[in-house]
Parts: sequence; structure tokens; C-alpha cells
Amino acid sequence: MGAVLALSWNEPSSAAVGRSIAVAAARNGFTPLSVTEAGWLGVRGPRAPALHDLKGGLTVLGDLFETPHAGSIGLGWRLDRLKAVTRCRWGRYLALDRDGDGSLQAVLRDPSGAMEVVTWMSSGVRIVSTGTPDWLMAAAPAPVDIDWDGVPALLMSPLAGLAQPPLRGLTVLNAGELIDFDTGLREQVWRPVTADRVEIWDVRIAREGLRDRVETVVGCLAAQIGRPGAELSGGLDSAIIAVALGQGRKRVKLWLNAYSARAETDERRYARAVAAHLGLSFSPRQRIEQALESGVLDQTAGDVRPGYNGADPVFDALVADACETHGVDGLFTGKGGDALFYQGASAAVFGDLLQARGPWALMSPMLAGVARWTRRSMASVVKEAWSDQPVTPVGERVGILTAPSEGWVQPSHPWLDGAETLPRGKRLQLHALISNLAYATACRRTSVVDLIHPLMAQPLVEWAMKLPTPILTAGLTDRHLARSAFADSLPPDVVWRRSKGDYTATFEREAAASLPFLRAHLLDGLLARHGVIDRVRTEALLDRDRLMWGGGSHHLTSAAVVESWLRRWTGRRA
Repeated sequence: MGAVLALSWNEPSSAAVGRSIAVAAARNGFTPLSVTEAGWLGVRGPRAPALHDLKGGLTVLGDLFETPHAGSIGLGWRLDRLKAVTRCRWGRYLALDRDGDGSLQAVLRDPSGAMEVVTWMSSGVRIVSTGTPDWLMAAAPAPVDIDWDGVPALLMSPLAGLAQPPLRGLTVLNAGELIDFDTGLREQVWRPVTADRVEIWDVRIAREGLRDRVETVVGCLAAQIGRPGAELSGGLDSAIIAVALGQGRKRVKLWLNAYSARAETDERRYARAVAAHLGLSFSPRQRIEQALESGVLDQTAGDVRPGYNGADPVFDALVADACETHGVDGLFTGKGGDALFYQGASAAVFGDLLQARGPWALMSPMLAGVARWTRRSMASVVKEAWSDQPVTPVGERVGILTAPSEGWVQPSHPWLDGAETLPRGKRLQLHALISNLAYATACRRTSVVDLIHPLMAQPLVEWAMKLPTPILTAGLTDRHLARSAFADSLPPDVVWRRSKGDYTATFEREAAASLPFLRAHLLDGLLARHGVIDRVRTEALLDRDRLMWGGGSHHLTSAAVVESWLRRWTGRRA
């Protein structure tokens, strides 16, 4: 989705600064929606966020839909009304509470995390923005400093960059978080795990509810897009999105399938089967292996978080170019489905049944099913399920990192608060749902098209968290409930397919071809200079034969993305 910028000032001496920022915004493509005595509000594309006035000072920008049977927002205290938006509405939005003169009182980031929200003060002007482009940081400088103690966590845990990134001087909101500017109050008003969560063990209700919600969410989002496109990867998740588009499929301008020359990445056969079954015409595009070059990762390194979404710049450019060629303004993806529908063979599924049913679970056929699924003995499944191992290790030594200091604790995320009582399988799913937030970070695609990830929508996450993992998987295979829910609308070869496209070898070959760039970027970079990465271990990994046969390119790629991000912010400080 496009960008939002809101400004407000309380003193006449700050008004000139605020207006100069607004002028800079207009020069960079922003259209003003509100210009008042003490504030300014503007939006920019691609697909500029729509304005929704909820009265009483509440302004919502983005896609907003009513939640059935949730009641009305009402006219109570302003913070209560902002909180009510997460109960009575859903969508992809930023919500603002503003006084009549336009001054900003509070801001809310929507629970799906579709839009970034960052705020700071600059010369008496309050800035609320969905990004931190170079021109804005120059027009409204922030007292930003890098928290180097927090930087190692960016390479150790995906949760680190998806909560508060290691930047001092900026306030970055979590998905579902509210900030009151008057009091400084920060409150996580929404999280996937709620105190009133009721588990649904009825398979029929679970299946019908899942399909109904997927179709409703996709239908609502599709109605907002004038020229939609959709990924058709050949996998289950994108196929489900294609089904859910329903009559809207006729308006889709691009059904994009990306593949490479390597057999394990080529899923055109499955995409073609889905296209034939639904009467579509898909557009395959070959992904050509390319080496990383200086500047490629810098294109999306200037946002408030590292550019996780652009870590594969070849795919990023391929999709962006395809959308520009076909005139697409909104691209539907199946991203998030692995977490939502529960991907991954795990003894934790039987552990969840054991926690719910007690010793009677040992008599369930699900024990044998999980053993076959995970290719283990039933005894080992029971042993692991009974042990309830922690979901995330603390201070795990990973890849090229320097060993963490004693007492270092792996970062958490506000969505995990209150999750201690969840069975282990649901905790694993919750961690995966948090990792999905990386799809909201900046990349080249987001600069040319609105990336729409329906399977990260609030109604679907809330429903999925009510469904126990034995219901989601039947103890037989990943995403079993989703497969059965859409089995009557897709080819059996796609519905019950067990394999997935695998780009591991492609990434290793590209990393090997990128060694000249990676050596200079990492060994002479900020991460090495500040002792975040181990130079000896990094240099040993920067070897063609080791990469080709031993793997490890993901460590180098992650470090390269973070290195580019650190250089951008260090340059801004200077």
C-alpha cells in the first residue's frame, strides 16, 4: 500500500518547520488530504491509502471493513474508541486521533501489520509516518542513534527486527499497538492470544469457518483494487487465494508464476493445473540467477527495519517489473499461509493433543499418524511431546555471529505476552505468525505495487488461533484442514501435494557468484568493525566450495541486508 504522513505542531514557532516538511512531501509525490491550523495530513501511492472519517476525531487511512456482529465504535473516551477499532473493524490501516485543529493525539497500527508506523519529534513538529525515506529524514531530522547492543539480535532472531528495531530516537509501533502522545502511553491493544480464546475441536465448524473467512477476506480486499494481479506459484496457498478470488478472477490482469531453470524450483506444472481447473491464463517468468552487486541492497535499506522483504533482490525485481508491465496496482500473494494453516511436521502436534486429552491421547490413532508424518517411532514422538521443550533457545550461537555475551537473552515480541499457557504447537504457530510481519518491510515491489497478503488478515489470524494444531493438521500432514476445506475447488495433485519448490541450491550458487561483493561488504563493514560478526568465521564461509557443498548462504545474506541497513542509518547520523 502507499504511504501516509501526518504532521502536527502546537507552537507558532514550529508552524514554519511543519509547513516546510509538507512542501517537501508534496515535492515527493504526496497529496494533501487535510491542511489545518496545527496540522497536515497527506498520502502517496502506489494505491494511496483511502481516508475514512469515523467522526469524533478518528481518522483511518487504508482499507477498512466492518467486523460482523462486533457492535459499533461509539462515542466514548478517545483512547477507548481507538481500541474499539480493532474490535469493530479489520483491514490494512493506520488510525489517528486528531483534535479539531489537526493536532495529533494518538495513533494505532492495525493488527495485521500491513503498514509500518513510526513517529518522532523534529523541531517541535510531531511526525507520524509509514516509512523513513531519505527525503523525509532530511526534511525532518530525528535524533537517531544505533543501539549496538541490540544489533546482534537482528542476526540471531527474526523477532528482533519485527519488534522494536535497535534505533534510539524513533518510536516504532508493533502491529496492534497504540500510542497516546499526551501521556506517552504505549499499549498493545491487540494480540493473537486473548484471555477469552475458546478452542474449536469440531472439524466441520473449523473447516467451514476457515473457508468462509478466507473467501470473505479476499473478496473484501479484491473489491478495493482496480487492476489486481495475483501470484500463482503452484503451491497450495496461492491456489487457495485464486479460488477465494471467485468472480473477481475475471478482473485479474496478471497471474504470475516465477521459476528458475533448476528442476526443484520449477512449479509451472502445478500452476498450469490450477490455471486449467479455474479457467485462468497464467504468466510464467524465469528467474535468472544473478550475483549481488554494490547498491542492490541499498535500494530498500532506508526504512525503519532492515529490508527482509527484499533479501532476494532477483525475485523482488522480477515481480516489480512484471507488475509494472501489466499495469497492476495490487498484487495478491499466498504469503503467510505456512503459519496460518500450520506448515511443518512436528511432534508438538501430538503434544498438544496430549495436553488437551491427557493419557487418553495415547490411544488416539493420531499418535501413529504423527509418527508416520515425522518419520519417527511412536515412542520418540511421545517422549518429545511429554518433554515440552522450549520453542526458542536462549542465546543460540548462529552462523557467523560473535558469541553472545553472558546473560544475553533472545528478544521477545509483544504478541508472545500471555502465550506461556499455550500448548507447544500453538506457540510454534504464534512464532511463525510473528515472522510473517517481515512481509510488511520495504522492498522494490512495495515501491511499484500494493502487496496484499490476505492470509495475514486479522479475522484469519484470530480464527486460526482458536483451532488446535491436531485440528489444523489431523495429525497426518501440514495444512490438512486448509487442504480439505478447498479440496472440491482445486486439482487433487495440488491439494494433496507434499513437496514444495526449493530455492536453496539457487541461493547458494548466487551467493558463490557474489563473493567479491560479500567479502568487501561484510569484512570491511560496520558489523565486523563493531564485533557483531566474527571475521574469521565469516571469512571461512566466504568460500565458493564451502558455500556450494556446505550451505550457509542465508547467514551471509541476512548479514548483508543488516549491514546495508546500518550503513544507511549511520550515514544519516553523520
